[in-house]
Amino acid sequence: MLMALVVVRTLAVAAATVLMARRMRRETVARPAWRAYLTAFVLLTAASVVETVVVLTGTPVGTAGLVLTVPLRLASTASSFFLYHGVATWFRLREKTRPAGRVDWLVGVSCILGVAGVVNVVADVPPGVAGLATQLRWLHVSSIAVLLSALVVGAWAMPRAIAGRARGIAGCVLGVLVTQVLFVLAGPVTGIVVAAWCAWTLLAVGFGWLSLLRPVATPRRHPSTFPVPATSSVGLVLGLAAVVGAGLHVETRHWALGYGTAAVAGSSVRLVRLVRDLADHDRARRQASTDDLTGLANRREFLRRLSAQTVRRGPFSVLLLDLDRFKEVNDQHGHAVGDELLAATAVRLEQALPGTALLARLGGDEFAAILPGVQADGAVDSARTLLGAVAAIDVSASVGVATSTGHDGLSGTELLRRADTAMYAAKGGGSRVAVHDDEADRAWRERVALSDELQAALDPAAPAGTTDQFEVHYQPQVGAGDEVVGVEALVRWRHPRRGLLSPAAFLDVAEERGLLPALTGVVARRAVGDLAGWRAEGHELRLSINTSSTYLSDPELLPLLDELVRGGVDPRHLVVEVTETSLMNDPDRALATCREITARGFALSIDDFGTGYSSLAYLANLPATELKVDRTFTSRALADERIAAIVAGTVELAHHLGLRVVAEGVEDPATLGLLRRMGCDESQGYLHSRPVPAGEFLDWLRARTGAPARL
Repeated sequence: MLMALVVVRTLAVAAATVLMARRMRRETVARPAWRAYLTAFVLLTAASVVETVVVLTGTPVGTAGLVLTVPLRLASTASSFFLYHGVATWFRLREKTRPAGRVDWLVGVSCILGVAGVVNVVADVPPGVAGLATQLRWLHVSSIAVLLSALVVGAWAMPRAIAGRARGIAGCVLGVLVTQVLFVLAGPVTGIVVAAWCAWTLLAVGFGWLSLLRPVATPRRHPSTFPVPATSSVGLVLGLAAVVGAGLHVETRHWALGYGTAAVAGSSVRLVRLVRDLADHDRARRQASTDDLTGLANRREFLRRLSAQTVRRGPFSVLLLDLDRFKEVNDQHGHAVGDELLAATAVRLEQALPGTALLARLGGDEFAAILPGVQADGAVDSARTLLGAVAAIDVSASVGVATSTGHDGLSGTELLRRADTAMYAAKGGGSRVAVHDDEADRAWRERVALSDELQAALDPAAPAGTTDQFEVHYQPQVGAGDEVVGVEALVRWRHPRRGLLSPAAFLDVAEERGLLPALTGVVARRAVGDLAGWRAEGHELRLSINTSSTYLSDPELLPLLDELVRGGVDPRHLVVEVTETSLMNDPDRALATCREITARGFALSIDDFGTGYSSLAYLANLPATELKVDRTFTSRALADERIAAIVAGTVELAHHLGLRVVAEGVEDPATLGLLRRMGCDESQGYLHSRPVPAGEFLDWLRARTGAPARL
């Protein structure tokens, strides 16, 4: 019966090995673990075959038996190494961390050698051939003890990883180890050994059954806690203990000295690797929390520190600083220059803040600071200090301030939002520094809501008719002989809740949100359609369409003009108005775009002339056909001789350049008479008509020209 048990066990182990080899080829995620299990079972199969030969041939215990026992012990011990590696790999894969590598395998070997070294110090190992057999037995027991410890500690540290089939695999490994202990410690063949052989057979069948289960596609995510670093420390301590113990009995403890030295060497390799990993982790942590360009804290780190500050129950302030017109720096000089400016700004800001403050770059041209222990007055002083620091490098900025008492329950996210609200209030009010208050918060919320509603109204996927909220009103342009020569298209938004909104209420929001191309397209297409109807009725008018300060450099402008031409409009009847600000944002690009506009046959008008900082050199180079004198000059020309002189000089300059002059903001006959005496070619203003919808404008036009009114 004993022989039958040995043969059956050997066949079961061999069959399990074949099944595991098949499973390893099908596995993707857990292939390294199954490879280690397969290697262990190959060794166990070899050991089982040797033991079967010993039993079947009745080899006696002496030298011949020892020759067969040595490879049996070595194979069983080596299988423990690979089982340890398989368990470590399995735990790491279940926790979805970096897979166990050769260094982790070395940790297990080192710990086993350390245990064996300590055992050799305290145990009485006979010399010679008998001592060799004892050494192999203790080495085998040491390997089993280490693997048992790894299983127990791993299961205790990661209970969620030991679930499902993982429990089955861990249980099978544990059973294999227990049966090996019984084999090693039981001595000659006894009832215990027979029971162990039966258990071996069942465990081999269990491993084979587990290998037939469907592979797990994706492991679950949990923080890795598998105790490999701790195991390396244990191996180092045990190895040192073995070396010290062997040193006290150097004549009789050669094996202990060898085991201990090897354990120390292997564990040291892992500890050196651990130090390197910790350094890499620290470097990665710093990279994850630091802005690459400026070296300051990044947004993630700032929010983490801000959240920590809110739970300290002490007063503090948050500053949010945004550079003015930074986009123009990137557009005109390139991103490399913009990056240099941001780096220089970061240095200035950091030098201007106290050492207790945290300065961060949130992204783009936004910087933020946390000032512990500082309330509103001190925060405003710090904000002005920051503005002075960046002014030294010819940079202007706006700063928003939000404060917390530490007991108001405000979250870090809410404080940052309040600082952002105050910063926009500072930009809009021109004060450069603003402290958050309820009024500013209300205005900010309204602005955000308006921006979202504007986005929805202009969304191409919105229901049909949504863009009908936008109306085009027209204001006539009248020549020196009182004839109507042109009309300017002006947008209005009939808001569902707020009523009719003027451009001042939403154009800057549209520009911030990047909606001007879509809005300009709606206005231009509708206005061109109205123009076609008027001209078909015999009214020889031209149409003026406004562009914003940023839209002139937008790549969608020229395609829109081409679309209008394809729609049938004569480009000679359209005037594209550009502002001085748009010309100076990026002069070279603006000049190139203006030339593209006129090359297509459109007329070009310089709007609001005199209100910006344009260069006369650019005025001379622009292919413009019209110049519009802003209402800030025309409305004061009667009362201020200096203003009148400026207007007269502007008219004369424009005529010398071959430009038509249109005076805006004309509201009374006296001003109109003065402007006409100065030589203004055309006028536009409330004296003639307010901006009105298309139908009202057509009625006004018919009444003025004597054409029949609409029925």
